[in-house]
Formats: sequence, C-alpha cells, structure tokens
Amino acid sequence: MFINRGVAVRVMESTLEAAIWFWIPLLLVPFGLWLSLSGKSKKTGKILASFGFLLVLFSSWTVPSSDSTAAGHLLLSILAPSLLLVYGVHGMIFGGNVPVSKLDSSARWSGALAVLISIVIFCLMHWYSITPLWRNGEVNPYWIVFWPTFLLFATSLCSVSAIAIVGFGQNRVNEALKLSALSVLMAGIALVAMIFDGYLTTAEEFRDYLWLSAADILGTVVGVLLAITAFAIVIWTYEKSLPLPGSSPPPNEEEISHVVSIANTHIGGEEE
Repeated sequence: MFINRGVAVRVMESTLEAAIWFWIPLLLVPFGLWLSLSGKSKKTGKILASFGFLLVLFSSWTVPSSDSTAAGHLLLSILAPSLLLVYGVHGMIFGGNVPVSKLDSSARWSGALAVLISIVIFCLMHWYSITPLWRNGEVNPYWIVFWPTFLLFATSLCSVSAIAIVGFGQNRVNEALKLSALSVLMAGIALVAMIFDGYLTTAEEFRDYLWLSAADILGTVVGVLLAITAFAIVIWTYEKSLPLPGSSPPPNEEEISHVVSIANTHIGGEEE
C-alpha cells in the first residue's frame, strides 16, 4: 500500500513538473502570438511567446522525466538548420522577380546556398553521428516522424508550386524549373533513405514512417478540400434560398429634377 502511494506521488510530481515546465510554456506561445498579432499588447505578447518557446526548447533538461519533452528536444536539435532554411527561402523569393520588398540580387544566391547547406545538415542528421539523441543514446522518437514528413511535404510543395507558377504566372519558366529540380532532389533523398540505412535508423523504419506521413498529408489535403467544399455548399444553398431581388422603382419627379440640376451645373462649368 505504501509502495503504491509512493508511486502515485512520484507520478503526480512528474505530471506537475511537466505541466509547469512544458505544457504551460507551450500554451504561452500561441497566447503570446495572439496578443502580439491582435495589437492588444504587442510587447507583452512577444515576451510571453519567446519565454514559453525557450522553456519548451530546454524542457528536456528542466523536466527530463516527461516523455513529452522529446518534442522540445527535437525542436532544439533542428532549430539551426530550420532557421537557415527559412533564411534561404526568404532570400530566394525576395531576391528574384517580385514587385514588393525586393532584395538585392545577391540574396538569391546566398539564399540558394543556405537552402543547400540546411538540406545537407538534415541529411547528416540522418546518415551521420549528429542524429538527435534523447535518452540513453536512443534516437528522438519524433525525429523519425519529422524527417520523412519533411521530405515528402517538401517534394509535394515544390511540385505543386512549379505547376501553379507555370499555369498562373507569366515568364516564370526558370523559377518553375528550379522548383522542379528541388522537388526531384528531395524525392531523391527520400528514395536513398528508403534503400540505405541511417546512422541509427533503418531503411525499413524510414519506409514505414514515410507511408504514414503520406497518409497524414493526404488526409490533411482531403480534409481541407472537404471543408472548403462544405463551406461552398452552405454558401450556395443560402444564396439559392434567397428571393430574387425586385426591380427598383422608377425615379420620381423630385429625383429627376435633382439629377438634372447637378448635370446642368457641371456641364455649365459652375461649382455646385
């Protein structure tokens, strides 16, 4: 009985620590962003979001007993290459042919280099000794979920973007070719990962999670399309149920006289 009580106390203490050092800071991030974006308290919102995000990043040290902190550990592990990737994409987009916020043309090349370096770092995290390790030398459980999802999502996004640019844009063939090349590169990396084992993960594990990622992405796309379709059906049904607008009555003598007086004033060149 005392053993069970002691176990229950330890479980409650672990849960409380996880709530204080992980879940509450995690909730502070969207709450702070909402305060900042809504304009109610921008400075306070930014401080809360930053403080919560930092606590989430270091949660694997502040509350190592919680399994939830694996997400914070993964975020910290991929933070540097992710920021490099964001910087590169920003430079490639706004260093090109854009009408607003255009950067110097050199930003496009530095952005392309940053994207390439970030992809190389991610590949080294899979095939070299910098794989995110969590507890007892084990691979972070969220890494094997993130990596195939990232490759599959990047491949799909680049392909769809290339098709959209060609279909809706003008003189965008070069940009479409670059996006297509990037899509082929990401698909090639995924194919290699399906054949060759990683540093601490097997190709079979990668294939299993790749199919799960494909199902997740497909389900998300189908869900979004169904939501849009349902919204369109509701709007169409509502518009169809409305009565046809009636014809406006013809103008009376007073309205006609007013319009004629305004026309005569402007035609005559006099100010009203």
